[in-house]
Amino acid sequence: MSNDDDGRMFDGYARLYGPLTVAALGLVFKPMFDDLRVDPETGGVASRFGNLWETASNTNGDPAVLGIILALIMMALCLTATFRPRSGGLPTGIAVVCLLIIVMLATKPGTGDPAPDLSPDGLASMAIAVFTLALSVVHAVHFARWRRERTASGHRL
Repeated sequence: MSNDDDGRMFDGYARLYGPLTVAALGLVFKPMFDDLRVDPETGGVASRFGNLWETASNTNGDPAVLGIILALIMMALCLTATFRPRSGGLPTGIAVVCLLIIVMLATKPGTGDPAPDLSPDGLASMAIAVFTLALSVVHAVHFARWRRERTASGHRL
């Protein structure tokens, strides 16, 4: 079995990273949180949460800037992973970034009290991050097992 044949077993992962990149790119331009409305009885203040770019321009927009940076890093890593990576580092990096995105979506930093609910687009972002996390962990474990088997059998990597 040649090195090219060995690499083909990772093509399935590469075919999934591309669509995830496109989906994540589209969701960066959608609002992550539902807007908070004014309560007529108490006169509570309403908060409007736009997409990440709009939220980043607010005075308390630092978490949104971090969210944009994490999303762009995840998209860049996923785009790179579409070209059949031959290391465990790339899927591991994707997993770490996805975990940070999941934590940010779950904790909703910078949104105030009470924290808003995730919008449908926010829930879609969470689902994409969870799926990408699972995919990258499986990919990294698969690569580690493949490499260990190749090394144990005396094949050159």
